[in-house]
Amino acid sequence: MSQAPLAKPKPKSQPQGTDLPELLAQSILRLPQLVRIHQPNNKIFKENLILFIDTLNALWNIQNGQIDIRLHRGRLYINKERIAFSPALLVTSTKLMEFFESRRIFGFGFRPKEDLDAEEVVEFIQIVNASQNHEKPGVFLSEALKDDWVKPILDDDFKIAYLFTDEMASEGAPGRPLVWNSTPSEEGGKARRAYSRAMSEFSKLNDSINSAKGLVNFSKSRRVVQDLAESLFQNENILLSLSTIRDYDDYTCSHCVNVAILSMCLGRRLGLSKMEVATLGLGGLFHDLGKVDIPIELIRKPGKFTEVEYEEIKKHPLNSVCRILSLNADNAFKSKLFLPPFEHHININHSGYPATDLKAPVSLFGRIVAITDLYDALTSSRSYRPVPISPDKALEIMVKKSGSEIDALLLKVFINMVGIYPVGTLLVLNTKEVVMVADTPPNAEAGRPRAYILEREEETLKKGELIDLAEKNAKGQFARKVLYCFHPTEFGLVPTDILL
Repeated sequence: MSQAPLAKPKPKSQPQGTDLPELLAQSILRLPQLVRIHQPNNKIFKENLILFIDTLNALWNIQNGQIDIRLHRGRLYINKERIAFSPALLVTSTKLMEFFESRRIFGFGFRPKEDLDAEEVVEFIQIVNASQNHEKPGVFLSEALKDDWVKPILDDDFKIAYLFTDEMASEGAPGRPLVWNSTPSEEGGKARRAYSRAMSEFSKLNDSINSAKGLVNFSKSRRVVQDLAESLFQNENILLSLSTIRDYDDYTCSHCVNVAILSMCLGRRLGLSKMEVATLGLGGLFHDLGKVDIPIELIRKPGKFTEVEYEEIKKHPLNSVCRILSLNADNAFKSKLFLPPFEHHININHSGYPATDLKAPVSLFGRIVAITDLYDALTSSRSYRPVPISPDKALEIMVKKSGSEIDALLLKVFINMVGIYPVGTLLVLNTKEVVMVADTPPNAEAGRPRAYILEREEETLKKGELIDLAEKNAKGQFARKVLYCFHPTEFGLVPTDILL
C-alpha cells in the first residue's frame, strides 16, 4: 500500500486509565467508518487514528503485554477483566457486539509493538472493512492478519473451560466449574441482542430521569417490551432462558428487565392478550424505577440496613409511581402502569409496604410482579449475598410464603411455568453427569424436567444428549437422582448460548 506518510498530530488530551477500554471500543467502531469517507490526512481522521494508537500504548503499558478486547454476554472485557458498567458503555458494547458478529469474530488481540505507525493502523482498518465482502469474514481476517501485530479472536480462541473436580460426588460437595465463554447459536444470539436492547433502553431511561427537567419520553422502552411480547408468543422458552441473565454491576437494571420477562411469561400462561402482556411487562420493567431516587451506596450496601435506611428503601414503590407520572405518555396509559410498582411489596394479607388502609385485594398485575420480583431477587447475586440461591431452594422459600404474603394459585402456575428446576438450571446427577435443564413437559411426574447432558470436548462445552429425568429403571425408581442444583450465573453461563 503506497501513500504519503501520515503526520502525527497531538491528541487533544491524553487518554486516562479508567477511560481506556471504552476509548478503544469506540475507536474500533469509529475508524472503519471514517476511513470510508475521509482521506488518511484528514484532520478528524488523524485525530481519531492517533487517539487509537495512544490508547493502545497506554493499555499495553498497564497490562504489560497483549491486549485482548472481547465481548461476552453483551459485556466488555479487556483480557480477563470485565469492565465496570456504565450506561454509555452498554450502548457502545451493544454496537460493538453487532460489529464483531457481522465479521464472525468475538474481538481482537493486539500484540505490543514499538513505534506502531499510522500506516499500519490504516492498513488494519482497511482489511477489517474488506472482510465484509467475504463469505467467511473471520477466516479472511485471520489469514490477512496472520503474524501481524493484531489478530481476530475466533471461536477456536473463545472457549469454555468447564472443569469439575474428579472427587465431586465422593467428597459430598460439588466442584466449581471455571467458565469463560461460549458461542451462541444464531437464534440465541438474536435473543441476547433483544435482551441487550432492553437493558440499554432501560438504562438510558433511568439516565434521562436523573438528568431531565421536564417529561421523559419512554417510547423506545415501550417498543422493546412489545418486541419481547412478540417473541414470547412465538417461543416461551427463549424468553424464560433470557431471564437467567444477571448483571452484578447493575443489578437494578437487569433485575427490572428479568422481572418484566418473567411477568410477561406468567401473564401469557394465565391467558392474557398480547396487549395485556405488554402492559404487564412495562409494569414489571418500571416496578423499581423509584430506586433512582435512593443513593446508590444504599442500594449496594453489603450489610443489613439500619432502621432509618430501611425506611428510605421502603419509599421506592411510591417513588416509582411519581416517576411514572413524569413519563411522556397519555394519562390513560400511565394509569395502567401504576399498580404493579405500587403493590409489589404489599402482601396479599395487606402487610408489607407501603402501608395502606385500602381493603381491596391486591391487583392481578401487582400479585404477578410480587412473585416474579421475589424469585429473581432470590436467585440473583447481591452485594450482601455473593452466591445466589439455587432455583429449587428459592421456590421452597416462596412456597412457605404462599397464602399469606404471595398468591398461592399464581405461585402454582409460576412453578408449573418455570418448573421445579427452571430452564437453564445446572444439575449434578448421581451418575456424575452435569446437565442443563431444557424444559419441563406438561404433567411431568414429580415436576422432573428434560435436560441436555453437557459434554466437554477438550476445553469446549457443548450440548449433548437430551435426557428425561422422569425416566425410571426396572425397579420403578427414577433412573437419575439430582444431587446438586445451581443457577447458571454462578458460573457465568447464559443458557441461550447452550440450549438454542
